[in-house]
Amino acid sequence: MKKNLVYGLLLLCTLSVSLNSFRTDEMLTSTEQTQKEKIAFFERFEKEKSLSKNAGSNNYALPFGNSMLAYFEKYPEKKTELENKYGTVDLKVSSQDIDLENGRKLLMFPMLTDGKVTAVIGGVINAERDFLYFDVYKERHPDRDYLIQTFQQHYNSLSLGRTIDVGEVVIIVKKPQLSKPDPWDDLGGDDGHDMGGGNGSFTDGGGSSGNTPNTPNTTNPCEQTKKMIQDSKVQDIVKDLKDHLNSGTGGEKGWRDNKIGPPTTTPPNGQHSVVFGDPSTMNGGYHNHTGTTVDIFSATDIDTFLDIVRYQNIGNTGNAYFGVVAPNDIHYIMHFNGNHADIPAAGDYSEVDITVLNIAMLKSTWNILNRDTSGVYCNKSTNRLNSKGLEKVFFDTLKKMGLENKVTLQKVDSNNKISTVIKKNDGTTTDTPCP
Repeated sequence: MKKNLVYGLLLLCTLSVSLNSFRTDEMLTSTEQTQKEKIAFFERFEKEKSLSKNAGSNNYALPFGNSMLAYFEKYPEKKTELENKYGTVDLKVSSQDIDLENGRKLLMFPMLTDGKVTAVIGGVINAERDFLYFDVYKERHPDRDYLIQTFQQHYNSLSLGRTIDVGEVVIIVKKPQLSKPDPWDDLGGDDGHDMGGGNGSFTDGGGSSGNTPNTPNTTNPCEQTKKMIQDSKVQDIVKDLKDHLNSGTGGEKGWRDNKIGPPTTTPPNGQHSVVFGDPSTMNGGYHNHTGTTVDIFSATDIDTFLDIVRYQNIGNTGNAYFGVVAPNDIHYIMHFNGNHADIPAAGDYSEVDITVLNIAMLKSTWNILNRDTSGVYCNKSTNRLNSKGLEKVFFDTLKKMGLENKVTLQKVDSNNKISTVIKKNDGTTTDTPCP
């Protein structure tokens, strides 16, 4: 699971950033709206933060990063422009959030070209949480050089093996003494901000809930899965996992479908766990369950899958997939039904949350086995859940995670016939064969 690492490089001191008004035609300003809505990612994050004792939920990189992704979803040409000019934003690494005057907050992410930090992009949210902007800061000033070098030290440590990559990383930065009070607005010759606006710019346009995609995900799960199942590399993966189940060695095994290069096996795993590693380098993953717990995707699997979805290119969330095979010819694949704005923020589910959900899946399984006298959800001869029972437990877990209707579940039979599993209003499921 993901963990936050506070990388203590330097002491924190106050950083002052002035808010200069700037707009383009598509950006929302106070002159266009008398009562602006809060930006959804910040509203939801701070509400949950106030109710949670989980230390991981205090990382403001979550709403800043998801706001940036939503902006790029809405304005893909801006993403291309920024990447061509400055480099790619690494949303897994950030500064700590810094309190500014008048209730504002600042947080920065590094931008990399060929693995080297070439710039820093900083976001500032106002006290009302209804206006956010991002500026890119390059070299040519000691303060900017300092930030670039500070972030670069993290990547240097990774390459030398001095630091373990554990997911999201917080780099503690400070602002040195300056001859000018505020370098962020008047250095570099930039007019206005690289990205800015209110709720309409940084969400999907669906109001404060932030759950409706601005454009539909056009990937057809049936076509995608059919293409996958016909791919020799996926066939080899599925065969290997089934052979592993029949080998008697026990435990789980996993395969990574890498964005670059052929698929690779995961490191040595446990009886009921697989560690897939860096999700940003994956298109998808496959693993097996052992037949001794719940033989459909666990809450841990769903959380891992969301990480893979999160790192797909903007507009291509449907490219991600996650598969599981288990005894008795169980074979399921899931896809994401939505865009980046629909993905829960990274870190929304703590390790404790996932553990509780996994335990709830086991309890639900036991309850069904004890109460299902008609055999709708279980096979009485084996005292195991059948596909209907597994699917019920899975869809109930999606609902608890706030992912109802956001994940498409598909079933593959022993003859590689594919069906999309649909949850009906009464909680039961039905299969719709893919054409």
